[in-house]
Amino acid sequence: MLTLWVCGLIDLYFADETGVTLQPYIPYGWQKKHHPLQITARTKSKRLNLFGLMRLDNHLSIYHSEQSLTGAFIVRSLDDFVAKGHTRPVVIVLDNGPIHRCQVVYDQQAKWEESDVFLFFLPTYSPHLNPIETLWRFVKYRWLHKRDYNSWGRLKKAVFDIIRQFGVEYQINFKALAAKNVLQPNSA
Repeated sequence: MLTLWVCGLIDLYFADETGVTLQPYIPYGWQKKHHPLQITARTKSKRLNLFGLMRLDNHLSIYHSEQSLTGAFIVRSLDDFVAKGHTRPVVIVLDNGPIHRCQVVYDQQAKWEESDVFLFFLPTYSPHLNPIETLWRFVKYRWLHKRDYNSWGRLKKAVFDIIRQFGVEYQINFKALAAKNVLQPNSA
């Protein structure tokens, strides 16, 4: 599929969801001796859920909700995405999450395929095959700052600023991934 995308025959999107709360994502950290760093832990917090569709050229479409995401939400999001019109056939790569593999999504697949939008499901337990996971990791571990967790309004603003500026100020270089996985024509 990467080869088809690089050749300009399809638009290839990688899709998945994530959530952001006031509980910061800090996998590890360092601090100077006698200079403690503190971030307030919150056990109950609102949650901003994001469903994203990302191309490897840093093009991103995001749908969001503060409610739990469901198969119906995924269908509404994909309906909107399909309705925007596309110049080439579109393949959307998804993992096997329950909200991607539910009946309400399956019921819409034929309709989307009539518009040349196709779903492709990754093998189970293979998040390493979905590059949008890298985007979520960058948002949470690199681009959000300690100060962004001071309030719910500030956190939402920071997340939406990152989304708006993705591909401009915030970028991920997927060229190596694409080059490594694209089939090269036989030059013999």
